[in-house]
Amino acid sequence: MRGKIQPGSSVLLLGTGGVSLFALQFAKTARAIIVSSSDKKLERVKALGADEGINYRKVPEWDQRVLKLTDGQGADLVLESLGGSTFAKSVNAAALNGTIFVIGFVGGAEVSMPVLPIMQKMLNIVGNNTGSTSDLREAVRAIEAATIHPQIDRIFDFADKQKAYHYLETAGHVGKVVINLNN
Repeated sequence: MRGKIQPGSSVLLLGTGGVSLFALQFAKTARAIIVSSSDKKLERVKALGADEGINYRKVPEWDQRVLKLTDGQGADLVLESLGGSTFAKSVNAAALNGTIFVIGFVGGAEVSMPVLPIMQKMLNIVGNNTGSTSDLREAVRAIEAATIHPQIDRIFDFADKQKAYHYLETAGHVGKVVINLNN
């Protein structure tokens, strides 16, 4: 809602976790570019609808690649799920008047960068919250209309919860890792 994405917009998603993949499904009307550490994961997310994939290990300057893919315009919306370690590149990859939606800080909770690029691009930086009830209603309508389902990588029984957490730590998942509380 706050990113004001519409057909023809570009959306940049960092990572292949459950939140990024859920956002990918919401971004179907826009051009979705996703950044990951693995070509195998990028192949999987392309099959799920991503238009472009960038392996940040092979392309450390992934922000420059985003600019090239968007003909120098940048992404209209950046879903910043990592935080401190990627924030400056997210700013660089964002379009003029773009929005950076901050949803996580796995890569660090501190940001140290010049403020000038934010000012020059007139960026909207939005913190994560659960949103309003009306936002939820709109999201549910979109989920129903587009038949969106969360991408589940793997389901673990409750008895195997330690295995589930270990699996998460290996960073091999694409989508949500679920612990079934009914077993």
